Amino acid sequence: MAIEEIAGSSDDETEEGSATFVFDFVHLSVNFDDVIAEVEKENAKWLGASAAHALSAQRYMTRVGPGGILSKKVDIRLGDPRRALGAMLVPICWMATATPFLFPRLEGDVEFSELDPGHVRIALRGSYRAPLGSFGEAIDKLIMHRMAESTVRAFLLDVAEELMRRIASS
Repeated sequence: MAIEEIAGSSDDETEEGSATFVFDFVHLSVNFDDVIAEVEKENAKWLGASAAHALSAQRYMTRVGPGGILSKKVDIRLGDPRRALGAMLVPICWMATATPFLFPRLEGDVEFSELDPGHVRIALRGSYRAPLGSFGEAIDKLIMHRMAESTVRAFLLDVAEELMRRIASS
C-alpha cells in the first residue's frame, strides 16, 4: 500500500511550505526474528496503547508527543509491512484529530533492521509540511521542529518498550 493510499492522496501543489524531514532511531538488544514476528501479527499490537484504540485493521487512535500538554491526539494509519534489504518497513502516517489545520501530517516509514545478531534498530524516517504557510515555517524553525523530533523520539521509545514487553512475555 502506497503512502498516498494511507494518508489520502494530496496534490503537492496545494500543500503549503516545503517538506521538513525528521529521523530518529532506538536500539534494542533482542533477536530480529522475534521483532519481525511481533510486527507481522494482526492489529499492530507492537504499537502498544495505540493498538488498543483500533479504528480499523490499519488505523489507530492514540496520543503522540513527549507527554502531558505537549502530546496530541492523532489518527495513525499503517500500510502493509514490506521487506527490503534485510529490514522490514511499515509505512506510517499520522495526523491530528482536532484542529488538523494547525498541526502537520507526518508521513514516512518505521524501519526494523538487524544491526547484528541480537541487536535491532527501530527507526522512523518521515517528513511533514508546516501548516500556515511562511508563518508556520518560521514557527517550525524556532520551536516546532524540536517538538516534532521529541514526538518521534517518544513514539519510538513507546514502540521499543512495547516490543520488549511482548517478546519477554512470549
